[in-house]
Amino acid sequence: MVRCLLLFVSLIILWKCSINEGKPSIIFVPGFLCSLLEIRINTTIQTKCPKSIDNQWILLWLNLRLFQPEYFLCFHEIFQLIYNETSMNFENPPGIQTRLLTNSSKSSFLNGLLWEYIGLDQFLFHFLFKHQYEDGINIRSISYDFRRGTNESLNEFCQRLKELIEITYLTNKNEKISLISHSLGGSMTLNFLNQQNEIWKEKYIHSWISLSGNLAGGIDNIQSLIQGFVSPLIPKTILQTWDFYSWRLPNSFIYGTKRILIESPKKNYSSNDFFDFLNQLGAKQLAQVYLKSSLILSTFSPPNVNTFCFFGTNISTPIKYISTSNTFHGKLSILYGSGDGELDDTNNYSCQLWNQTMDPKYQLTIKSFPYVTHVGLLSNSNLLRQIDQILFN
Repeated sequence: MVRCLLLFVSLIILWKCSINEGKPSIIFVPGFLCSLLEIRINTTIQTKCPKSIDNQWILLWLNLRLFQPEYFLCFHEIFQLIYNETSMNFENPPGIQTRLLTNSSKSSFLNGLLWEYIGLDQFLFHFLFKHQYEDGINIRSISYDFRRGTNESLNEFCQRLKELIEITYLTNKNEKISLISHSLGGSMTLNFLNQQNEIWKEKYIHSWISLSGNLAGGIDNIQSLIQGFVSPLIPKTILQTWDFYSWRLPNSFIYGTKRILIESPKKNYSSNDFFDFLNQLGAKQLAQVYLKSSLILSTFSPPNVNTFCFFGTNISTPIKYISTSNTFHGKLSILYGSGDGELDDTNNYSCQLWNQTMDPKYQLTIKSFPYVTHVGLLSNSNLLRQIDQILFN
C-alpha cells in the first residue's frame, strides 16, 4: 500500500514537471491605463483631500471611490504631475507618494493589472486551462506607471523587466521567455529590447508577440491632449502634465514630415511639428520635455528577436484632427481612415520597416485581423490560436 502511494505521488510529480518542460514562459506587458497605481497622501499639504484617507496607501487608478463628488477635486489634484523648473522634469505634487501595485514572487498574473478593461482574464484562462500554465510561475505580468515617459522612468521599467525575465527563466528550468505586449506595452517592450545586447536576448528571449502595438505613437493621443480622456474624468489639464505624451506622439520617422495630422486656421502640423503644437495648445512645459523624450524610439530600431506583429484593421480610426481654433479651444473634427479603432494602419504596419533592418536570422511575421478592434484582439480566438502555433510548434 505504501509503495503504491509513493508510486502515485512520484507519477504526479513527474506529470507536473513534464507540463512545464519545453514550454516558453510568458510575461505580459499591458497597455495604457491598464496598470494599477497606489498613492499615499499627506492631507495637511493636499488640503483638497479628505482627512479620512490621510497617510494610508490607497488605490489611485482605478479607485471608483475617488470619482465620488466629495473626492473628485482631490482625485484631480493627486493624479497630475508638477513641473520642476530646475530639473526640467515632471514630479509628484508635494505631499504625494505613488507606487505600483506590483507582482511579488509567484503572485497572480492579474495582480497589479486592470484586467476588466481589456478582458485579460480570457487571455489568462486560455493558457491556464488549455495549456496548463501555472499562474504566477510561468505566466506572469509586469505593471508600470503609464503617466511616465522620461529616460529615468523607462530605464527603471527596463531594469524591473530584465530582473523578472531572469528570475522567471531560472524558476522554470531555463525555459526562454515569450514577451507578449498589448498597445502601449509594445512601445515599452521595443524600448526594452533595444537596450539589451544580443547575447542576453539570445539566452533569455524566445519571441516577442506585439498585440495592437503602439509602436510608432498614436494619433488618438492628440485628441486626449486637446480634449482630455473621457473628460471630466481626466481633463486635458491633467494629461498635459503626463510626460508619457512626450514620447508617444506620432513618430516623425514613421509618419513623415509632409503628412498633415492636425489642421488649424493658422497652421497645419505634421509629426515634425509637435513642439510647436504643444506650445500652441498651451502645454508649454510638456513641450520642453518633448524635446528630450521624443527621441527615445525615433530611429525605430529592430528588436532583433523573433517578432510577431498582430493587429486589427478595416475599422474606422482617427487619422487627422481639424480644429476651428488656433489654440484648440473650438470645435474639433475628426477625419477617419483604416485601423483598429484606436491606432491607424500607418502605426500598425510600421513593423514592415524591420524587413530591411532586422537581423535575417530572426523571424518577422506581420498579420492583420480584419474587423477586430484594438481591445478585442487580446481575447480573439483566432489570435489565441496564432499564439499557440508560435509557442508550441
